Amino acid sequence: MDAVATSHAVDATEIAIIAKALQSAADEMNLNLIRSAFSTVVREAQDCSTALLDADGNVVAQAETIPMQTAALSLSFKGAAAQLDLSGVTERHAIIMNDPYAGGQHLNDIILFSPIVVDGALIGWSGSTAHHLDIGGGAAGVNPSATDHIMEGIVIPPLLMDVERDWHGGMIERLIFANVRTAEIGLGDVNAQFAANHTGRVRLKELAERYGVAGLRRAMDAVMDYAERRMRAAIAELPDGTYRGEASIDRDVFVDEPVTVRVTLQVTGSDLGVDFTGTDAQVRSMFNCPVASAHAAVFAAVRSVIADKDMPANDGCNRPLDIHLPKGSLLNPNPPAPVRARMAAAYRAFDSVQGALAGAMREKVPAQGFNSTTGFYIGQRRSDGYRVFVDVLGGGFGAGHAYEGVDACDNILSNCRITPIEAFEQANPHLRMEATELIPDSGGAGRWRGGLGFRRRFAVLEEGTFLNLYSDHYRVAPSGAEGGGPGGLGSLVIERGGEAISLPPMAAAELQVGDVVVLSVGGGGGYGDPRERPRELVERDLADGRITVDHARAHYGYTATG
Repeated sequence: MDAVATSHAVDATEIAIIAKALQSAADEMNLNLIRSAFSTVVREAQDCSTALLDADGNVVAQAETIPMQTAALSLSFKGAAAQLDLSGVTERHAIIMNDPYAGGQHLNDIILFSPIVVDGALIGWSGSTAHHLDIGGGAAGVNPSATDHIMEGIVIPPLLMDVERDWHGGMIERLIFANVRTAEIGLGDVNAQFAANHTGRVRLKELAERYGVAGLRRAMDAVMDYAERRMRAAIAELPDGTYRGEASIDRDVFVDEPVTVRVTLQVTGSDLGVDFTGTDAQVRSMFNCPVASAHAAVFAAVRSVIADKDMPANDGCNRPLDIHLPKGSLLNPNPPAPVRARMAAAYRAFDSVQGALAGAMREKVPAQGFNSTTGFYIGQRRSDGYRVFVDVLGGGFGAGHAYEGVDACDNILSNCRITPIEAFEQANPHLRMEATELIPDSGGAGRWRGGLGFRRRFAVLEEGTFLNLYSDHYRVAPSGAEGGGPGGLGSLVIERGGEAISLPPMAAAELQVGDVVVLSVGGGGGYGDPRERPRELVERDLADGRITVDHARAHYGYTATG
């Protein structure tokens, strides 16, 4: 008997089992993507995500990976579905895309959807996103001077492929990678995405065989309804009212002025309105944030501080949120505005929402973390092509009520790993990493201390080496909360012949043999009055080297004699 015919009523217990099975399948997809990938940014930094979607493109389960990618994957699918005829899809097909103005994020994030069909019935899609080292454009990895998104790389509108015909040496594969500097690595990463999607297809079919297609569909609907109920219950615990927040990027690439995100939250029962009216207009540079990324930032900002931490992560969680993004603003730009560094604006959307939520749930919202993705590309032009390495770095987390900030890790929206030194040097023999170290005093002072930032030192060993970078918080530090002090700033310095050359948070530079590039990311803000920090914790931080004596004296009133 086929899976449709064997469908049976699915009870509450089976729905809970199916929910866990879907989550397990999404996690397994991501593990297979990481293990199959060619690039260090996917294999080591794990800048990738996977999810399972229902037949309509709603995320029913997502791997615990990159919130920026997974939280908006259904928006990506719906953007693709609006342009494509999906009525006749079979498992020969797949959707590939990266267009930020058709549901994508930025061009380096290639998104792949594979249909899952049982006995002729479309039951869902497996989806994956991976950050690709290079996607063409005016500079390797990131083009800081781009003034439109065409300059940032090849734009892939949503394309419905016949995989056997169009991939595996077919015209779509050939067209894409004829425009990429690191073609072999990029192709290997997309093929890893195909492998991950295949894993999701196998696992969802197994569930359909066990519970029937109709039973599985009911279970997927029920899992999203359950997540919605739990999110609504969490929002209903907040006092009804209007709450406001704002946060700023240090400066634009072309205009040396802050760029500000402003938000008004309206809590009404179990509904949460999120209105970004008043946010600055889109900019000429790469700091614009497309709609999918802005939504993901809001979803993550809310989910990460609400009381219920165990609800299933799927699109049901997002139903109680009504998000307004003014057209032409930083968070909803008009094409062809560049969006390569959209994480900066996304993080300020995240910070502004959490700042507003602090008015409703004071002790649940932490101080600001460094909350800036530092996209650091250091590559080499060679006679036989390019070497390109990207480090995706975070910083220190903000402290919260009754807990310290986490040291030296990626921030919430990105959630990547720090690339291990051994993997870095194996893939980049033109460079040597001389240090990866915590930065003392970079965590904001407070009753609870902010997490420390860190620095990495890269020595240039061969000619033809260059860097491209974007970051933030080089000028305005992450703020503390409830009397806590600010976190440390970031910086980028080239040490050359006894001279220290400071660069801004969006930079492109040619490097020389013997240069040492020193990249620093800052710490998180502190929480609570520093003078209330117990002496034994100050002395522990001194003993561990997290703070200096001067810092202890200045911020904690510490004296060696007590």
